[in-house]
Amino acid sequence: MSPPKLSTLTVTLEVSPKTLSKLRSTFSKVNYHPTGEVPKSALHESEVWFSKWSGIPDGVKVEDVPELKIVQLTSAGANAALKNPLFKDPRALKQISICSASGIHVLSIPQYILAQVVNLYMNMHTSIYLCRSRKSWPAKSELSWDPIESGSNAGFLSLRGKTAGLLGYGHIGRETARLLKAFNVEVIVANSNGERREDDGYILPGTGDKDGSIPSAYYSTNDKASFDEFLSRSDILIASLPSTPQTHYMLDTEHLKKLPKGSVFVNVGRGDLIRSEDLITALDDHALLGAALDVTDPEPLPKDHPLFSHPRVIITPHVSGDFVGYFDAAADLLVANVENVRKGGKAYNVVDPKKGY
Repeated sequence: MSPPKLSTLTVTLEVSPKTLSKLRSTFSKVNYHPTGEVPKSALHESEVWFSKWSGIPDGVKVEDVPELKIVQLTSAGANAALKNPLFKDPRALKQISICSASGIHVLSIPQYILAQVVNLYMNMHTSIYLCRSRKSWPAKSELSWDPIESGSNAGFLSLRGKTAGLLGYGHIGRETARLLKAFNVEVIVANSNGERREDDGYILPGTGDKDGSIPSAYYSTNDKASFDEFLSRSDILIASLPSTPQTHYMLDTEHLKKLPKGSVFVNVGRGDLIRSEDLITALDDHALLGAALDVTDPEPLPKDHPLFSHPRVIITPHVSGDFVGYFDAAADLLVANVENVRKGGKAYNVVDPKKGY
């Protein structure tokens, strides 16, 4: 069987003129409907679909898209797209591949992680707050962390010699590991089976850890003893996990108590990894020195939630993956995917409906 031609594309998001021109040079026909309202004629002829996180519009049936082969999302997560009733139809699951945008987020999320770890270690969030609210020079004692070990002096913390525990080792984790090595940080990883694997997804040149050789050790989240050892070594706990039944409230206060004294927690995956109440308990009990949260439970947090005003918490509104040129980068991934399939290869980042990612 010859590879599909994939000559007709439907776009349901707004892209730059430059990107639209590139797409038109890649496909014989491009149906451009940035409002999301797609006529039946375009539905019927579409072979490839380019959309935001939501995927195919509600109400579309498999009979409406007989030629559709690939749905390229601009998001790393596919939960919303998979909830579409279309994908409850076994025929749609067999005919259509949903592809995530995993891989493009290495341009922003890993540097967000590094920035927030440095912010916490240098207590920069406190300095910024005091300077802006008081309009005066803060005392050094207000910014220094108390000594973690007896006999040591107060001050800022250094990354050198610390161990970063990466909970999840996809594209984001791998690029974060590469950047952390520049600070002489040891990297360890916890994944579902505790085994090293090669990255076979979409990789931007010069990024990541394709062969998985950076971590000094791998641990299993499904083995209690293994996971406990991972936590006990993680001065910096970084979570970049998707939301799945397996990761839902995977962490709790007892897990955070196993971290070394003075540890920090950064979550850029999904907020339902841990209950906010458990985070607050760990912070107030000093099981955690600080936390940086781009995702929360619930999300968004309700007004006046105690995490907003906690002095050792940095919160951002799920923006770590946003960057200038985001949809351009997603379009580059779409083009790479289509060119691969046209040559008889496999698409990048095909979502497993059972796993949800």
